[in-house]
Amino acid sequence: MQQNNLDSILSKFSAEGEFINAVPFGTGHINDTFLVSTSVEKYILQKINHSIFPEVELMNRNIEMALTHLYANQRVGGEDRFRELKLIFCKNGLNHYKDKDGNYWRLMNFVSDSLSFDVAENPEIAFEAAKAFGYFQKNLIDLYPDDFFPVIKGFHNLEKRMKTFKTIVEGNPENRNQFASPEIAFVKAHGHLSIRLKELLESSQIPIRVVHNDTKINNVLLDKDTLKGIAVVDLDTIMPGTVLFDFGDMVRTFISPAEEDEQDLSKVELRLNIFEAIASGYLSELKDLLTKAEINNLVFGGKVMTFMIGLRFLTDFLQGDIYFKTTREKHNLDRCRTQFKLLTEIESNEGALQKIVLDGAIQ
Repeated sequence: MQQNNLDSILSKFSAEGEFINAVPFGTGHINDTFLVSTSVEKYILQKINHSIFPEVELMNRNIEMALTHLYANQRVGGEDRFRELKLIFCKNGLNHYKDKDGNYWRLMNFVSDSLSFDVAENPEIAFEAAKAFGYFQKNLIDLYPDDFFPVIKGFHNLEKRMKTFKTIVEGNPENRNQFASPEIAFVKAHGHLSIRLKELLESSQIPIRVVHNDTKINNVLLDKDTLKGIAVVDLDTIMPGTVLFDFGDMVRTFISPAEEDEQDLSKVELRLNIFEAIASGYLSELKDLLTKAEINNLVFGGKVMTFMIGLRFLTDFLQGDIYFKTTREKHNLDRCRTQFKLLTEIESNEGALQKIVLDGAIQ
């Protein structure tokens, strides 16, 4: 995108300083993100994928409510662990800007002297990132889920995603089933995960809370010097959900040393020391606030989320890559395969993982 276009878009927001430049930023699959520099500040400017997030104003309202509550709780507790992250509103008072082409834009401040990781390089990083997500959840624990708009309806509804998958496989719209026969069979063999999740939620054993819903390791910012968690970002999916989803997505994105789209599946493995760091960091903030059923099912959350994301990658591949950004042929199929390999690893080590969680909950 041309610099003068981004300059014009920035001018609609209450940003400080004169526009200098903008460069693509991050590795997100959904929105287009730019790091904008002005003569005074740096900002994160995003073009929101409106087909995925049709209610931009309500999505941003969720973010504003969550951040306001988090920082209010932090002040009451006399803490300053998280640096201020805020929406920059437009000059007309709106929390987003819609350009003449119908594109939606959002501006937030840039958290300086921070870094993030796409892979948990060691247990210390995994611990601090999980602890940051735990701290984030702890400070949202008393919010009412009904006050938050469901940004993507059925986002983690595994039963719904299984039905969609079945419809796509039966229709085979892009004639791609032939390339994914083992993966299609893998999904059919894991239908019990959907049944179990539905039973847990319908029995009210697992409470609905306001959660992040996308706890990849690169959605935590760490202080570049201390490596302590200082912010949780990519807040589009803050909405009602369960801690099983958040803990599960940490398991999915932390425990393997391989990238999410790694083609060499021998590199996809479960690192027990990283899982132990995740459980220790997360439960250090939340073990006294979670229910027994939540704690007992955290490992199940890891299985569910790894399976669900793999299912979503596979479904998108079979549909013709209409959701996730791709940069090569069969990119989403590669992503699916890493998830299913990782799920197999989790299943093989489930007893050890469960013991780590239960031991961490009583420490």
